[in-house]
Amino acid sequence: MLLAFLTVLVNLLGPPITIFFTARWEARKIPGVRVAPQPLSDYSVSDAPGTLLSYLGYEFEVPWNASFKEKAAPRGLVLLKFQSGQNVLFIVPDNQGGLLTEIVRDKSMHMDNLGPVFGELLNRSAYDQYAALLNTTPSSIRAFGPRSDAKRGVALLTIKAVAMGPGLETGIFSFEFPDKHGFQVGDPQKSARVKLEAFGMGGHHVEIICETKKDGARLSQPELNRILKSLRVVSRESTAAPLSHIAARQNQMIGPD
Repeated sequence: MLLAFLTVLVNLLGPPITIFFTARWEARKIPGVRVAPQPLSDYSVSDAPGTLLSYLGYEFEVPWNASFKEKAAPRGLVLLKFQSGQNVLFIVPDNQGGLLTEIVRDKSMHMDNLGPVFGELLNRSAYDQYAALLNTTPSSIRAFGPRSDAKRGVALLTIKAVAMGPGLETGIFSFEFPDKHGFQVGDPQKSARVKLEAFGMGGHHVEIICETKKDGARLSQPELNRILKSLRVVSRESTAAPLSHIAARQNQMIGPD
């Protein structure tokens, strides 16, 4: 009788306990997954002399007028290295339907089994998918709640840790401009690397990673806002980056000039 009771207990509590400890293990490994988006409070825009750039069907301004070099990058990525110490990696994702949709449909990743786990999230906008991803934290996962919700939470937390890269621990911010909205991963006052995920502009999604590589060079929120505010679509035709480059683009900006 006792053995039967223990068997039932393990079957009932085993999966929730596994989910509980998996979420906590991710948080210990990458503390930044505990951070959820907060509204951006500083919308001031730099008026410093800048440079107008146009790549992959988009146009934007950077608040630096130093000379720069274009570095070789995979399809759909453009890497710019400014003499003043700032680097900009501009990315147009291949699948504009959302990161989770792209993960499930990219045959090279062999993650189509996550389709049932994400469920109706795959039918939502690219912005909504990122919002669900970034708002997932260990404390938001209810291990003893509905099993499907808990599994989805663990999958989202794992992807958040891998795909978002450095900067989570310094802050995540949601922003709203008249023609675009999105998320900023990283606080320029605390991190030399900030990732901008911009959505809108007629259903477009682009990713811009900014970092500084020279001593004394710093990013500021008004500089980032200048880039975001000026970002616009100039052509419907662009060369997009396939998801297989996610890991590579996390390290693309690291290396000798």
